[in-house]
Amino acid sequence: MMAGSSFRYLTIMVLPQHLQRTYRELAANPKYQHFTRIPVRIIQCIDYFSIPCDREAVGDRLHGYYLFIGVVDDAIDSSRLETGRLVLDYLNRATVLSGEEVGRSKLELITEVLKYQISDSVHSPMMNQLRELYHEVISERCATEINSFIEHRQKVGSLTAELSFTLIRPHLGNGHERLLEFMKHVGALGCLIDSLIDLNKDRRLGLLGFDPKAKDLVTLARRILRDGMRLSLRNPRLCGLFLQAIVDNVRDRFRAERNVAQPSIVSERKGTAAGVA
Repeated sequence: MMAGSSFRYLTIMVLPQHLQRTYRELAANPKYQHFTRIPVRIIQCIDYFSIPCDREAVGDRLHGYYLFIGVVDDAIDSSRLETGRLVLDYLNRATVLSGEEVGRSKLELITEVLKYQISDSVHSPMMNQLRELYHEVISERCATEINSFIEHRQKVGSLTAELSFTLIRPHLGNGHERLLEFMKHVGALGCLIDSLIDLNKDRRLGLLGFDPKAKDLVTLARRILRDGMRLSLRNPRLCGLFLQAIVDNVRDRFRAERNVAQPSIVSERKGTAAGVA
C-alpha cells in the first residue's frame, strides 16, 4: 500500500509558496483528518478489485477532492445553506490557481485545486453530480422524520463517492465498473455512520428539520447494522478496513472537538459567507 504522504501534494506544486503552505495547514487540521485518510482506503479497495491505476494521480486527486468535501461540509454547518451556489460559481469560472485572488478564501483555494484536477473529459458529469449533491443536501435539511432523513443521507453519501470515482476514472484501467457500485454503497453507509455520531450535535446546531428521539437513533443504528452486514458479507476481506474507518472517524471527531478553535475558514464578502456545494 502506498503511504498517503507520497501522493498528497502533487497538484499544489503549481501554487505560489504561500498558498502551498495554506493548503498543507488545511490538510493537517484535525477536523479534516477523517477526510484525508479516505484516499488511502480507496486505493486499498482498488487493489482489492485488482484494477490497474496511476496511483499517484489517483491519490493526489482523491486527497484534493476529500479535503474539498471536508472544508465544504464544515462550511455548510457554519453558514447559510444557499451559499452553496457560490462554490458552483467558483467551479464554473476560469482556473486562477496562480492568481492572487485565490488567497482570499481557503474555500476558494481548495475549490480551485479541485477544479484544476478535473479532466476535461469528466467536467460535465462532475458538474451535474455536484448540482445534484447540492440539491440533495438541501432536501436532507428539510427532512421532517428519520426515514426520509436516512434516505437523503444515503443519497448524499452515494453521490459523494460517485463524484470521487468520476474524478479518478480517467486514471483507472479496465474493471472499474464493480468499483463504482462498491464505492457508492460504502459512501451511503459512511454517511449514515457520520449521522449517528453527529445526530445530537446537529440537533443542537439546528441543522435538522426534526427533533430526533431515542427511537430514531435506534432506527438509524439498525439501518447501519443491516447495510454494514450486507456489505461485509459481500466483501469479507475488507471488514478490517471498514472497522478501522469507523474507529478513525470517532477518534478524529473527539480530537477535533478538543482542538483549540481556529479562525473561520470561510471569508465573508459583503456580508455573505463563502459557501458550499
